[in-house]
Amino acid sequence: MMVMNTCQLVIFYEYILLILYTQWIVCKINEQILEIRSCLTTFRDMYLEVVECLNDVNKSIYGLPAIVAFIAANVGNIIIIIFGRILFPRDYDHHDRIRKISVLGLLLSTTNVLTLYMIGHATEKEINRMSIVLHQRSVIERNPRIKRQIKFFVLRRLHEHFHFKLYGLFHINLRQLLILSNGAIGYLVTQILFNLNK
Repeated sequence: MMVMNTCQLVIFYEYILLILYTQWIVCKINEQILEIRSCLTTFRDMYLEVVECLNDVNKSIYGLPAIVAFIAANVGNIIIIIFGRILFPRDYDHHDRIRKISVLGLLLSTTNVLTLYMIGHATEKEINRMSIVLHQRSVIERNPRIKRQIKFFVLRRLHEHFHFKLYGLFHINLRQLLILSNGAIGYLVTQILFNLNK
């Protein structure tokens, strides 16, 4: 069990590092676009390559484990800890050490889920900020040919609003996290009411 949890955390943090690296690259591209001496076609090609790599990472081997292991297992672990160890502990769960480990596990699982959602949301915002940066560049640009290229790319970007999706099917955003947590809390309240009525 310990080996499985360790492998799950290693894969999770490797995935987070890949996403953070991609977000950093997009942030650097956004910073460089505003400089007058920068070459827009190079940054456009870099941007398209980075977004394609991000989609490949999310559709690859990392996407399905992110849904199954990172989200479902951590939310399930949160429900089990709250329901089984904190609200309705068994007779052998009354030791302080077990409670401390349960609270630590609860904090770790909650932190993992929030980290994934926050980084996914921040990456989506940074990638979608590209349209604003390009518009700012088109305002200060004097060359009509470059201005036309910028407007064409901005138009393309407006029709391709980036959504952070895992495995191409699960949209990661904070609203989805709220819906998921509301469902989990509703399930917990129902189980608590059934236990109290016994």
